[in-house]
Amino acid sequence: MKKIFILLPLLSLSFFAFSAHHENGEATHETKKMEHNLAYLSSYTMPAGSNADKIAKSLLENVKSLEEDGYNVCGLLRHQFGGDRAFYTYCYFDSWEQFAEINDNADEPLTREPKQLYGDHSDNLLAMVEKNLRKKTPYVLMATYSFGPYLTDNEKRANARKIFGAYDTAFGGCNLMEHILGPEQAWYFVCGYDSYADFAKKVKVIGDIHESELADVKLDVLEHSDDLMVRVE
Repeated sequence: MKKIFILLPLLSLSFFAFSAHHENGEATHETKKMEHNLAYLSSYTMPAGSNADKIAKSLLENVKSLEEDGYNVCGLLRHQFGGDRAFYTYCYFDSWEQFAEINDNADEPLTREPKQLYGDHSDNLLAMVEKNLRKKTPYVLMATYSFGPYLTDNEKRANARKIFGAYDTAFGGCNLMEHILGPEQAWYFVCGYDSYADFAKKVKVIGDIHESELADVKLDVLEHSDDLMVRVE
C-alpha cells in the first residue's frame, strides 16, 4: 500500500518539499494552481537492527510513486530528535475529489504493498489551517498538541492558535494543520530552520514568548510532543 507522512503545506512556494523539478515547472500538475488544502501524513518507525538507508530508499520510491499517482507534492523526513525513531512522509492535495480520483484509479489494490521494511506505521489526514511556511529548509520541527476532552472543538482550536502564534512568530512563518481522520485528534505545527544555530535563536524567542504571554494562560493541553527532523532527498 502506498502511504505517506507528515508534514506540512504551503502555497505554491511550499517550504516543505517542493523539489527542484516542481520549482522549475516540470511537475505533473504544472497546468493548474495547487492549493494544498489538505495533507496526508504518515510515520514509519525503524525496527531495531534495521538498515535505515534501505528504508529511506524504499520510502523515496514510494514518495515518487505517490506524486505520479496525482498528489500535488510529497516529501520524506527523518528523525533526529524527539519521539519515535522514524521516517515521516507527507503529501498535499487540494480536495477530497482529488483524493478519491487518486485512490480509485490506483494501479495497485490498496491492500497490496511490497515487503515491509519498517516497524509501526500510522496515517493522518489533515486540514491545512495556516500556510505560512514558505521556505524549503533542510531541517523541520513538528510540534503536536492535543487538548482536554471536556473542551469543545472550537475551544481546542482557539487554544491551538494561541500556542501556534508563538511558533509562527519565532520561526518567521509555520504551517498549522488540524486533524480530520487518523489515530488522534491533534493540531500540528510545522516550522523550518536552516541549522541548529538558527534553531537555537528561534527556540529562545519561543521561550521568551511563553514566559511573557502564555505561562499563566490556562490552555488545557492534554498531550504534547516535538519532533526535530532532517529532509531526505
